[in-house]
Amino acid sequence: MPLRKLWNSLRRPHNPPAPNSTAGDSVEQGVVKLEDRISHKPGKGKPNNTVQSRSKSHLSNLLHELAPTTILEIGVGNGEQTVDYLTCLKSSDHMVRYFAIDQFELGGGTLSLRAFHQMLRSAGVRPQLFPETISEGLTRFLHTIGTADVILFSDEMPQHDELQIERLLARVSNSRTTILRQNQTRWEVLHLNRQAIHRAA
Repeated sequence: MPLRKLWNSLRRPHNPPAPNSTAGDSVEQGVVKLEDRISHKPGKGKPNNTVQSRSKSHLSNLLHELAPTTILEIGVGNGEQTVDYLTCLKSSDHMVRYFAIDQFELGGGTLSLRAFHQMLRSAGVRPQLFPETISEGLTRFLHTIGTADVILFSDEMPQHDELQIERLLARVSNSRTTILRQNQTRWEVLHLNRQAIHRAA
């Protein structure tokens, strides 16, 4: 008898199926796992609000509150900040016309006019760019576009041309225009010296 029991134990499968499991159960579990994996796939399902709120910059929040229809940016840097806030505005279904004044590679910048244009087109933005000095760009913007609801001034203000630039900024402003000046990582409202502008006029 002991030998017969030993023989039977050797003939048994090493991994017997669970008593209550069936082929249908294993298929169903596989479908559940697959659906679970798809629902957690990036870009699928409900967006992660925490990630979106972290990616929203201080400038994006300001522009969302101001709700401009026209933005004029003076000095675009490496272009990443521009793409960031324009993408945020577009994701909230806010349509805006975008203009920029920068000399790009002509003024010794690291970002070329063509590269910046491609960055914006990739983000679904059709820009109008003025690759000129600040005074020349503001003059052309005034004569071709008129005014802007928000003016972002992140470029250095040339001291020899400061009064002329402020005079042009006043002319491209309307009753609801907000001029924001970048101070390190923060944006603050720039108040023009209207008395000096009036005396110089």
